[in-house]
Amino acid sequence: MQHGWYLPLIAFVLLLALERGRPRGAARYSRVDWLLNLAGLAVQGVLVPLAGYAIATGLLVPRLPQVAGVLPLGWFGAFLLNVIVVDFCYYWQHRLFHRVPVLWALHRCHHASPTLDVWATSRNSLAVNFLFVYLLLNPLLGFLCDSPDGFFVGAGLTAALDLWRHSRVAAPAGLGAVLVTPWQHHLHHSPEGTGANYGANFIVWDRWFGTAREAQGFPARYGVRAPGAWRQFLFPW
Repeated sequence: MQHGWYLPLIAFVLLLALERGRPRGAARYSRVDWLLNLAGLAVQGVLVPLAGYAIATGLLVPRLPQVAGVLPLGWFGAFLLNVIVVDFCYYWQHRLFHRVPVLWALHRCHHASPTLDVWATSRNSLAVNFLFVYLLLNPLLGFLCDSPDGFFVGAGLTAALDLWRHSRVAAPAGLGAVLVTPWQHHLHHSPEGTGANYGANFIVWDRWFGTAREAQGFPARYGVRAPGAWRQFLFPW
């Protein structure tokens, strides 16, 4: 089993089981919300990885064979490149998605979810999936690493952590000092947490750059005002 594809799959199944019976608040998904959630899972879980694979093998390999594997990082170095460096890039990209109006319009679909659990992880407008650093950087960096397996295991771990921080499975004590926990990310999705906790894997970026806010449980309210489902999903088309 190469490239860590199994990590998000295992995390998804495990988190669904752990979420069963946990309180979800007063809000519930409508039929439209379920369509957006499932469409997001299909795009982010299938189309985006296939697009990344096509870029790496169909575009980079035949055109730039001389630079394949030029980063001599080894397995562990390539793993850290994804888990730490790509995560740092995502932190800044995520801040921009909230602060630049046209990017917020693309990202708003994700924040319009009336509640939050593992099913809402990939809810996004169609276009924004192809603008995330995970597609813009991962195929290129993985191609340049001398150990792409380590890099893509890191990508699989990041995807698994993404599912976890959107879930309703609380973190063991102490993890919130380093990792972005569900409490911290759920606060980001609440009206009270606007402008805070942009990190993906690590909360340390937020602490260093002044956007961290602590949370002591799951918020009571989620979501932002947004247009209809089709306009959310297909913006800007």
